[in-house]
Amino acid sequence: MKRLFLTLSISLLIVSISFGQEKDLSYSNMLNHEVKIDGLYLLLGNIEVSYENLLSEESSIGLSLMIPFDDYISWKIKFATTGYYRFHFGEGYADGFFLEGFTMLNRVEDRVTRTGAFSETFRRTKNITDLALGLGAGYKIVSKGGVVLEFHAGLGRNLFSGDNDNRNFDYIFRGGINVGYRF
Repeated sequence: MKRLFLTLSISLLIVSISFGQEKDLSYSNMLNHEVKIDGLYLLLGNIEVSYENLLSEESSIGLSLMIPFDDYISWKIKFATTGYYRFHFGEGYADGFFLEGFTMLNRVEDRVTRTGAFSETFRRTKNITDLALGLGAGYKIVSKGGVVLEFHAGLGRNLFSGDNDNRNFDYIFRGGINVGYRF
């Protein structure tokens, strides 16, 4: 599973970099890459790092990886990797208000209830890997020195939860307060 996850992450990064090479010439002198960390999750014992490639003044693609590392809060999520596309409405270069569409591959510890052949109910906890599609919105501020401050939130739905009755994670939340650097 780790090899599959690593392969998917590297593939998405390579694709995002290759798309980034096809920029409009009027934006060729702009800073086109951002690396960010979620400060709120970090305080709660969960690390989320993001890379974003700015395709133009109005659009960007990115990849986030989230892994809990501390038991301060009982995290049910084991990991999540998220690919996203953003459309920016700000007056600057890829800043201000944005809308995003995202796909999240997530692994959660979930409580599953199943009904047996004779109507008996079975409850158990198991790790489930699922893929979610969702929408989000946020706001990004970029300083002249390249420091990025970003607030975002979104909601998605796991696609492959239909075979599991009464799951806790039919819907997933994506959000945070990211701090980073544009280069």
